Amino acid sequence: MEFNGKLWVFEALDTFFFRDGSPYNAGEGGQTGTQSMFPPFISTLQGAVRIVLATQRGWTPERPEKWPGELGTPSNLGMVELRGPYLLKGEKFLFPMPLHVLHQENSAGGEGAYTRLQPGELVECDLGRVRLPELQQSLPGAKPLEGSWLDAEGLKAVLHGGLPGVEHIFHAGDLWQGENRVGIERDRKSRTAAQTKLYSSVHVRPQKDVTVAVLAGGVPEDWHPSDTRVVRLGGEGRYARVKVYRREVQLPRAPEIKPAGGVVRFTVTLITPGRYREGETCQVIRYGPPGIPGECVSACIGKLQTVGGWDSISHCPRPAEPVIPAGSTWFFEAKENALEEVRSLHGKVNDAWGYGQIVLGKWEEC
Repeated sequence: MEFNGKLWVFEALDTFFFRDGSPYNAGEGGQTGTQSMFPPFISTLQGAVRIVLATQRGWTPERPEKWPGELGTPSNLGMVELRGPYLLKGEKFLFPMPLHVLHQENSAGGEGAYTRLQPGELVECDLGRVRLPELQQSLPGAKPLEGSWLDAEGLKAVLHGGLPGVEHIFHAGDLWQGENRVGIERDRKSRTAAQTKLYSSVHVRPQKDVTVAVLAGGVPEDWHPSDTRVVRLGGEGRYARVKVYRREVQLPRAPEIKPAGGVVRFTVTLITPGRYREGETCQVIRYGPPGIPGECVSACIGKLQTVGGWDSISHCPRPAEPVIPAGSTWFFEAKENALEEVRSLHGKVNDAWGYGQIVLGKWEEC
């Protein structure tokens, strides 16, 4: 993936707490508390990146006029370009499990079995006359592996039409643990806990070798810090250690996609969440991301997420927006003359924020 930038790697100093765009009391009750998502959306990480870049140029909160115009505004990145976020385990990049890979648990406690979804026969349903995904192999009770991750070799196997080996699969519990916390509201006048103002939350504690990375570019090279920094990241006053490297994100190579009978068949999978223009999300779910040649014949889409954030200039929440989760996959057919255009899509992003980065795979008509 060619991108003229540097890799910013964020390591938790203790725990992380990243909210999505849901109200804080949504889902709160009993001892469960409000869950943290992980990894966070790029909207959280970009703030840390831009604040460090601004600090390099002399900006401080007490001197807002020093904010470099090149770094944009809360709603515009200016010259900055981003890719990610990416999950790292040690030196190994991990990618969200594509949602057309399903797993059947083994009741005896073994690894279980895996299969793929593919476009089925045309059926009449509430969507009209469409091809819904069906199992390549009958596995009763098989489910998508939402929340699981693949290394580059595992993702390559899926994109090439196969299944990942178990050694290439990482489940959330292998990478981080939830940690219950209880918080209080302080009475500023008495400096004591306010009555009945308790809340509970579930933080994320990554394993020691698990970090989050962002590729950042578009600004002069000497704007990037050369030393390790400590930054506030996310909610609940959490901190991260950030270090910047000259390193690329090595995506697995796209498979060789060949036409058959004048038709090119390929899959498009999100490896970062997909955020699209207002009113466009429903069209993307049905017909695939914008700019893809051909026709979407089927899709495996995860549950929509919500991204919000905090506007530090206006001191108010940002509007909540729907995003399509990473791992969502569309099956396409295009004419043979679109082959080169199709091949050029591998690794492309939807916007400068890094949302909607896609990788290409192949599928074959049975």
